[in-house]
Amino acid sequence: MIDAATRLLGERPEVEPTTRSLYEAAGVTAPTLYHHFGDKDGLIEAVLDEAFARYLERKHAVPRSEDLVADFAAGWDMHVRFGLDNPLLYRVMYGSSRRARAAAVAEAELLADMHRLEERGVLRVPPALGVQVTLGFAVGCVMHLLRTGGAVDDPVSRLLRNSLIAALTGLPPRVDGVPGAARQLLAVLADGTAALGPAETALLRQWLTTLAG
Repeated sequence: MIDAATRLLGERPEVEPTTRSLYEAAGVTAPTLYHHFGDKDGLIEAVLDEAFARYLERKHAVPRSEDLVADFAAGWDMHVRFGLDNPLLYRVMYGSSRRARAAAVAEAELLADMHRLEERGVLRVPPALGVQVTLGFAVGCVMHLLRTGGAVDDPVSRLLRNSLIAALTGLPPRVDGVPGAARQLLAVLADGTAALGPAETALLRQWLTTLAG
């Protein structure tokens, strides 16, 4: 019944299903639904609880390090990957206005991450606001990629992730690969503070421009 309800909810998350549509989707009768879940709301809550349990299991499997910002970036990538791997579940989790108990657990863990960033001195917004901004960025990104058929390493995801990190921490956006690192260093050199002579600076700019593509 949970699998059938997940399919039904994921196909049209903006529509509240009827009790009849839920038990018919599972191929059972109304008394069976009532026996196991009490009512329609109980079944929907069970679907959401299972969805977020799977999500948190995936999140807890992401290794942690001493670099909290790198860990945050890895958490973003995990979130996007989960959404693209589980489109129906994700639409149930974030496409409905129904508030799930399990969603509060996931948000509490994200809030704890924000407090760790704050304690380290790198968070420049209140932790609660950081949670809401992160969810806005992440959910919007995944929904866009699901709509457009994007992949986990889609440039949209990378740009949103890096912009979010910069907005939350004030640190320069993370870059991917040598071209991105070269462009970032070129931007730093633009203020003329490099401890190099004119000839050395010109040569460095030439090399960096080549690496930046």
